[in-house]
Amino acid sequence: MKWEDVCQAFPEQWVLIEAVQAYTNEKSERILDEIAPPLKKFSNSPPEAMKTYQEIHREEPNRELYVLHTSRKKPNIIEKKWVGVRR
Repeated sequence: MKWEDVCQAFPEQWVLIEAVQAYTNEKSERILDEIAPPLKKFSNSPPEAMKTYQEIHREEPNRELYVLHTSRKKPNIIEKKWVGVRR
């Protein structure tokens, strides 16, 4: 799916999506070329959406998951480089 397809199918909702094909452009923006059908939709509950995201991410950290609202024209995901030490 494309982001526009997700927005049409799930208007004005929070969705948990997974990027199937994506890359980072020169502006550090993550471009989602292909998105799997939403794993879950949430009417108006960002905390519930983030909780579901965390559960899935904990089990499978290599999946590229995002929680986004379909009112966005573009996903607008900016990749930030993590510089530091994890404990």
